[in-house]
Amino acid sequence: MDALIRFVNDTATDTDRGPWLILSAAITYIGLAVSAAIYQRYIHRLRIMVRGALIGLVHDQAMRLPGKMAESEAVTLINSDVDSVESVGEILHDTWAYLLEVMIGITLLAARLQWFAFLPLAIIFACSRMSAYVAKHLEPRQKEWNTATQERISTTTSVLGGIKSLKMMGMVDATQCRIWKLREKELRLSERLRWILVAYNASANSLGIFAPVLTLVFYALSSGTGELHANDVFTSIALLSMVTHPANMVMTLVPRAVGIMANLARIEAYLSQSPVLDSRHNNGKEGLSLVSLEYVSVRHPSTPDPPILRDVSFRLSKGELIVCTGAVGSGKTTLVMALLGELPSTGSINLASKKIAYCAQAPWLPSVTIRDAIIGDSNYDQEWYKLVLDACCLSPDLESLRNGDSTFIENNGMNLSGGQRQRVALARAVYSRYDLVILDDTLSALDENVAEQISDRLLGPRGLFKNMNAGVLLMSNITKLFPMANKLLVLQRSEARLQDPSTVQQGKIPGSLVPSAASDQTTQPSELYYRKAPGQSQRNDNATEDLSRKAGDIALYGYYFNAVGYRNAFLMTLCTATYSFCLTFSQYVLRWATESSSGELNGYMGLYAGISFIAWAATSGTMWFTQMKVAIRSGIVLHSQLLERVLGAPLSYFAETQIGITLNRFSQDIALVDKQLPSALANLSTPLIVYVQPVMLAMIPPCYILVYLIQKVYLRTSRQLRFLDLESRSRLNTNFLDTTSGVTTIRAFGWQDKFATENIQALDMSQKPYYLLLCLQCWLKVVLDCIMAIIAIGLITLTVVYQNSTGADVGMALNLMIGANTTLLRLVQNWTSLETSLGAVSRLKDVQECVPSEDATKGALEPGPRWPSAGQLRTENITVSYSQEPEPALRNVSFRVNPGQKLIVMGRTGSGKSTLMLSLLQLLETKHGFISIDDINIAHVPLQILRQRGIIAVPQDGFNIPTASIRFNLDPYNKCTSDEIVQALRRIRLWNKIAAASTGVDAVLDLPMSTILPLSAGQMQLFALCRMLLRVRATASTKPIIIFDEASSSLDRETEAILGDILRKELEYHTVIMIAHRTEGIMDTLRPGVDAIATMKDGTLRVSVIGTSTDCVGES
Repeated sequence: MDALIRFVNDTATDTDRGPWLILSAAITYIGLAVSAAIYQRYIHRLRIMVRGALIGLVHDQAMRLPGKMAESEAVTLINSDVDSVESVGEILHDTWAYLLEVMIGITLLAARLQWFAFLPLAIIFACSRMSAYVAKHLEPRQKEWNTATQERISTTTSVLGGIKSLKMMGMVDATQCRIWKLREKELRLSERLRWILVAYNASANSLGIFAPVLTLVFYALSSGTGELHANDVFTSIALLSMVTHPANMVMTLVPRAVGIMANLARIEAYLSQSPVLDSRHNNGKEGLSLVSLEYVSVRHPSTPDPPILRDVSFRLSKGELIVCTGAVGSGKTTLVMALLGELPSTGSINLASKKIAYCAQAPWLPSVTIRDAIIGDSNYDQEWYKLVLDACCLSPDLESLRNGDSTFIENNGMNLSGGQRQRVALARAVYSRYDLVILDDTLSALDENVAEQISDRLLGPRGLFKNMNAGVLLMSNITKLFPMANKLLVLQRSEARLQDPSTVQQGKIPGSLVPSAASDQTTQPSELYYRKAPGQSQRNDNATEDLSRKAGDIALYGYYFNAVGYRNAFLMTLCTATYSFCLTFSQYVLRWATESSSGELNGYMGLYAGISFIAWAATSGTMWFTQMKVAIRSGIVLHSQLLERVLGAPLSYFAETQIGITLNRFSQDIALVDKQLPSALANLSTPLIVYVQPVMLAMIPPCYILVYLIQKVYLRTSRQLRFLDLESRSRLNTNFLDTTSGVTTIRAFGWQDKFATENIQALDMSQKPYYLLLCLQCWLKVVLDCIMAIIAIGLITLTVVYQNSTGADVGMALNLMIGANTTLLRLVQNWTSLETSLGAVSRLKDVQECVPSEDATKGALEPGPRWPSAGQLRTENITVSYSQEPEPALRNVSFRVNPGQKLIVMGRTGSGKSTLMLSLLQLLETKHGFISIDDINIAHVPLQILRQRGIIAVPQDGFNIPTASIRFNLDPYNKCTSDEIVQALRRIRLWNKIAAASTGVDAVLDLPMSTILPLSAGQMQLFALCRMLLRVRATASTKPIIIFDEASSSLDRETEAILGDILRKELEYHTVIMIAHRTEGIMDTLRPGVDAIATMKDGTLRVSVIGTSTDCVGES
C-alpha cells in the first residue's frame, strides 16, 4: 500500500516499478489464500481427530461405569461438551500466530509513527484487564450453564423413555411444567454468562475501533504541520489493523478458551469416575461348578448401611436349575448384580466364565430389528433360531407382524407389548447358548399359560436348557416353578439358605411364598391367540425428500422472527446498520482530512472520533440485543412449543419415532437456537460495504454476480451436508442411549467389543458429513479470498496503468477492500450459518406442524369439579383398531362397572387387555361406540382432566424421573403435605428404606430419586402404589376409577397382601379395574355377588360375577 500510494503521488517515479507492484500484489494475495486454505485443512483434520477421540473415550468409559452413572451424562457430553472442546487445537495455533502478527505489526507501525505506535499497546493492556476479569468469572458461570443444560436433557431423556406411563398417570402437565422450569433455570443461568460476554465484546470492540482513533488523533495533534498525508494515514490504518485485529482475536479467544476448559473439566470428571469394581474370580476350568459363592456379603457402595445380603454360599453346576425366591426387597436383584460383577462384594465368587446369558426384570432391547436383538453377537443359525422362537412362544407373534422378525424395535420396544419385550429378551439369552444363565423374574410379565409353556420348553426335563446342559439361576416368586428346580435358594433377613423343592408341599417355605389356591379359579382357553402388534412402522428414510427441501423460505423466516419478536429483530438490525454505516463513513472522513487545509483538520478528527464512538455503541448494542433479547426469547418460545407438542403427541408418534431423533430436537437443535442462530442473524445484518471509487465500479457488479452464484452452490451443498450431519448425530445419540441404558446386559453377555465397534461405525458415519461440511467452508474461504485477490490485483493494475487517482483514493480503496474481504467472507459464511441453523428451526417447525396432538380431536366439555361423583364406568359397542391394522383389536365391547365394584380383567397375550386399558385412558381412539364415566362421554373430556381426575392409573413399571425429587415423583401436583406422603410410604412399607438417605422429613422428600438406594422392581411397583394412594387422598371429594396394569406382577405373596388390604380399605368405595396375569393375593379381596372377573379373547370380553354362574353385563 505504501509503495502504491508513493507510486501514484510521485509523478517522477520510474514506470518500470509498476509491473513489480502488480507481481508483488499477486504473490501476496494469492499466497494468503493458499496458505490460509492449507492451514484450515490441517485444523479441520485436527478437529475431527479430537472429536473422534473424545467421543470414543466417553463411550469406553460408559461401558465401564455402573448403569445409572453411565446413562446420566454421556449423551450431554458428546453433544454440547465435545462440540466445544473439539476446537481447542484451532485456539492454540491461532493464539501464537496472532501474537506473532501483533509483534510484526507493532514493528512496522513504529517505523512509520515512532512512539505513537505504542498507543495501541496501552489500549490492548487496558482491554486485557477485562479479559482477566472474564477469565476469572466465565468458567464457573459456564459450568453452571452446562450443568443446567445437562439436567434438562437428562430429565427430558427420562420423560421420553417413560412417556407411556407418564400419559397413563396424567403427569404430562406436571412434567411439562418441571422441564419448562429447568429450561427457565438454564436460560437464567445463561444470562449471567451472556452479560459477561456482552461486556467483554464491548471491550474487545473498543480496541479495534478506538486504537486507530487515538493513534491518528495524537499523531495529527503532535505533527506540528496541521496536515495529514494520505500515505501516512491509510498505511497506518492498514498496519493498525495488523495490530488490533489479531490482538482483538486473542482476547476473543479468552472466553472461548475458558468455556472449553469448563467443558473439558466436565469430560475429565466423567472419565475419572471409578468404574465398576468386579470382585468376581474367573477360574476358567471345565468340569467345576459354573458358579461358586462362599460367604459372600453385598452392600450398596453408596451407603454405610449393613449388608443387603450376608454370608451367602451356594454352588450351581451344569444342568442344574436353582430358583431363588424371597420377599420384595429381600435382595434377589442385588444377588444378581453381585453375580454379574455390578456390585462389589466380600467373600468369594468364582465363575467358570464371566460371559453370562442374562435376562433382566425390566428387559432392555436395542434399536435394531427383532432378529438382530435376539442374535446379538452370535452367528446366525437358522435351525437354532427357529427352535428358540418356538421355545419362547414368539413364532406366532412374529407371523402376525407385518415385517416379521425384521420389525424394527423403537424406544426399547415401545411398539411391542410388555410380554413380547420380555420374550425377545429371553430368546436372546437362550440363543447365546452360554453355559450360565441368570433370569431375573423373567416370567412375571407373562400370563400364566404362556409362562407355563415357556417354563416347560426351557426349564422342563426336555427343555432347551437341559439339552444345552446349562446352569440356570432363576429369580422368581412363582411357586409353580419350584418343583422344576434342583434347589431352592430362599432369601430372608439378609441371609440365604438352600432348601429342597419338596419343602413346598411340606409347608416349609415362608408363608408369603406359598401359592394361593385361588390362582386357578379362572379357567383360560386352551389355545393361544396372538394379535397383530400395534401400529408397526419401520423407520422411513425421508432423507431424499428433506435434502431437496428449500430451507430459508419466507414462512420459515417468519416463524423464527415471530419467536424472536419483531421489535427485537428491528432494533438489533438498526444497531447493526448504524455500526456498518459509521465504520464505512469513517474512511471518507479520513480521506477528507488528508485533503483538508490545516484549519479544518481538528474538526475532521473530532468528527472521526465521534463517528467511531457511535460505531462502538452500535456494535455493543447489537451484541446486547443478540445475547439478552433475541437468544433468550427465541430459546423460551421455541423450546416451549417443542415441549408442548412432543408431550402432547399421541402414543403412536413415540412408537414410530426413535428417541434419539426426538432427543436431538431438544439438544442439538435447541443448542443451535441458543448459541449459533442469534449470532448468525446479527452478523448477517451487516450490509456489504458500498464502493464509490470510480476505479472499482466496473468490478463490483461482476463480483456480486459471482458471489451470488457461489453462495447458491454453497448453500445448497452445505444445507444437504448439515442435514446429513444432524441425522448421523441422531444415529450416534441412539447408539449411545442403547449402550448406556443396557450396559449391565452388555457386560453380562461380554458384548463390549461389539457395541464399541457399532459406536465406532456410528461415529465414522457422523464424522463424514461433518468433515465434508468443514471442507466446504474451507473451499468457500479459498474462493472468496481468490475473488478478493483478483479485485485487489485488478485495482492495483488499473491504478498503475492509468495513474489518474490520488493517493487518498488509492489508500481508502485498499483499506476498504481489506475490510471488504473479511466482510464478504463473513457475509456468506453467516448467511450460510443462518440458513443451516435455520434447518434446526425448520425441524422444530415441522414438529409443530406435522406432529398430531392428542387433544386435537377432543371436545371442550369440562365436567364439574366433583366429577366423577360415583365412578360408574360404561362401554357401549366400542371398536378399536391400531393404525395400519385392518383387524380391530377390540370388537363391539360392551360392559358396565358399577360404583365401588372391583373388576379383574384376565386373558392371554394379545387378547386385548392392554388395548382395553389404553382405550379407557383415551390413549387409543375408539372407532365406534363410546365410553362414559358417570354418564359423561369421555371422548368430550379434556385428556388431562380425564387422566388426573376421572381415572387414576397404576402402570406396571412404576415409572419415576431420577433427577426429580421423591416428593415430585409421588405428588407431582403438590397436593399433599409431607406428613401425608410419609404416612403413605409407611403404608406400603417403603419409608424406612427411603428415610435412610438423609435426616429430616422434608430433606428426605426433597432428595432426587437417584440419591436413594436402587429400588427393586417390586419396590418400584409399591412406589407406584404409594403415588396412587396420594392421588386418591388428593381427590377425596370425587370417586375416580382406579386402573391397575399388572401392578402386582413383581410382588410376592406378602406384599400382595398390602395391595389386598388397600383394596379393602382405602379403595373400598372406588371402582377398580385390575389387568392381571395372575391372581394370587387378589382373589380373596373380591366380594361374592358384587365383584367380577372379565375374560378377554380375540378382542371380545365376558364378565362373570364372583360366586354366580351368570354374566354381570353379558358378553360383547
